Amino acid sequence: MAKLALKNIYKVYDGGVRAVSDFNLDIADKEFVVFVGPSGCGKSTTLRMIAGLEEITAGELYIDDTLMNDIEPKDRNIAMVFQNYALYPHMSVFQNMAFGLKLRKLAPQEIEERVNRAAKILGITDLLTRKPKALSGGQRQRVALGRAIVREPSVFLLDEPLSNLDAKLRVQMRTEITKLHQRLETTFIYVTHDQTEAMTMGDRIVVMKDGFIQQADTPATLFEEPVNIFVATFLGSPQMNIFDIKLEESNTLKGVFGDSIVDFGDRKSKQLVSKSYIGKTVAFGIRPENISIAKDGIKAKVDQVENLGGETIIYALVNGIEGVLTIKIPTNREIKVNDDIYLKFDMEKAHLFDKDTTLSIMGAPRYNEFDCKIDGENLVLNERKILMNEEVRNHLFDFAINQCSKMRVLVDKVSLNDIPDSFEIKCKIDFKVIGADKDILYTTCNEKDGYFIFKVDHCNLNEGDEIVAHIPLKDISFTNDESLKVNSKEIIHDNIAKCHVATSNGKTIIKIKNHKLVFNDLKVDDGDYLFKLLSDKVDFVYNKKYAKKNKIDIKSKPSNTIHVSAYDEEIVGDKNAIFVKIDGFEHYVTIVIDNKFTAYKMPEFDIVINPDSFKLVKC
Repeated sequence: MAKLALKNIYKVYDGGVRAVSDFNLDIADKEFVVFVGPSGCGKSTTLRMIAGLEEITAGELYIDDTLMNDIEPKDRNIAMVFQNYALYPHMSVFQNMAFGLKLRKLAPQEIEERVNRAAKILGITDLLTRKPKALSGGQRQRVALGRAIVREPSVFLLDEPLSNLDAKLRVQMRTEITKLHQRLETTFIYVTHDQTEAMTMGDRIVVMKDGFIQQADTPATLFEEPVNIFVATFLGSPQMNIFDIKLEESNTLKGVFGDSIVDFGDRKSKQLVSKSYIGKTVAFGIRPENISIAKDGIKAKVDQVENLGGETIIYALVNGIEGVLTIKIPTNREIKVNDDIYLKFDMEKAHLFDKDTTLSIMGAPRYNEFDCKIDGENLVLNERKILMNEEVRNHLFDFAINQCSKMRVLVDKVSLNDIPDSFEIKCKIDFKVIGADKDILYTTCNEKDGYFIFKVDHCNLNEGDEIVAHIPLKDISFTNDESLKVNSKEIIHDNIAKCHVATSNGKTIIKIKNHKLVFNDLKVDDGDYLFKLLSDKVDFVYNKKYAKKNKIDIKSKPSNTIHVSAYDEEIVGDKNAIFVKIDGFEHYVTIVIDNKFTAYKMPEFDIVINPDSFKLVKC
């Protein structure tokens, strides 16, 4: 049994190929978490980093509060089930399941007890003498699971274990794995690209795309409250209808497309995150099952009909909607191709998304945004001063503090309970929306214009109740007027490395592990020092490949350069804070250069160390 914490995890391969970026997730003991997403989204790579089969480029992995980055896979108390099962063909089922235990030199009697116990759980006791070639696909899958169970691990990792099975067997094994999790009461992390597996198996689902977490939530919340268009359309079959509408307001919020108008009603209208969207074109989302056939309403022409037995899928043409509108209704064999029909939308289930950012703009937003400024060690919200702790201050870029204009806090990080290192906001409930797993409170407060919105466990709070919300300082972030972050996702370290300094023949030589820097006499005593690199005093040199591709003329390479590999960056105004790995430095190194440079296009380059780029501190 174990809990896991993944903090700012990155995986960047040679050449700057980014598989996983800024992955943050806490996994509770005994939780069943599913990573889901399209091929190449980084889900299997993340699983392999947890297992220790892939090196973590940056970030920290904790299991039961123990840092695991440098712990060997065999010492992590983790068992992994692979997609291809990886059974030894010349060994019996018993030998396959016992092999790992023999390598660990367990007593034969204990090995036999563990194997027999696992075989009983999986219902393969009568198969122990067979070899893999005499087993069906489902039986081989059970053997692979049994080999993991006998290790009695703290964490089970399963990498698309059902992808080689036929559809019927997949459904059966899906149920078996869920039951297995309930029996073993152990932490499970499961990777799949199949949304049905994710929705039916996971306590919580992590939706990934291009190496980034898009949303991590319960299946019901993901389905009902997707944070962006990708999540909305990835989950659900058939997928959510998305089309453009123009928002107008007349007593209530209305959406116009073609010659049709939809009315959001009073309560739903209040859930629009900003009045600035009124008069603009946004993306409207409605699931096929939330559309019904009506006597009047939105006129449509049936383009295609799929009768699936228990339900009918209708593809209809609607004026003002590009492509077809998908409708899912109980089986109705009277509807034919080319029929004229009328449609009604369940507007309580409607969604709106920003066309540029693709983020949800109706319902609970991803975060609340407050006008703010920073005054020394204080955060100022509407003239109220709040002392920031050291952890918050250590994430602030010095050069960007005067640009800070907005504070953000995720809606699911606000609590009604007192928590350490937090500040209070007194607010009043205007209305409440009962969601699938949480209640969403729409409140007003002195510190914020518009609604202060957050999620809480289902509660008896009502409209008009005055409450106190607690915001953890560690979960706030800051942006400038252009929505660029002015605080770092990483702690801003002092860029410290141990070095040895020696002066001879008018030259000062500084050695930092494998790096050698040579300067004219710096007038310092020989000996051991701490080398402090000044982040905003560093210059850089384009690498030859990038310069050639972009037709940049580079002169001869200057002296005192160090080759670095960047794994992420934070663009702030005209500056770019880049996080790099440099051998010999205590932590990752932050360098600040012109924002015309981006590490995403040139992840490997040389930095130039001049005499004014660093300070030496005597050890």
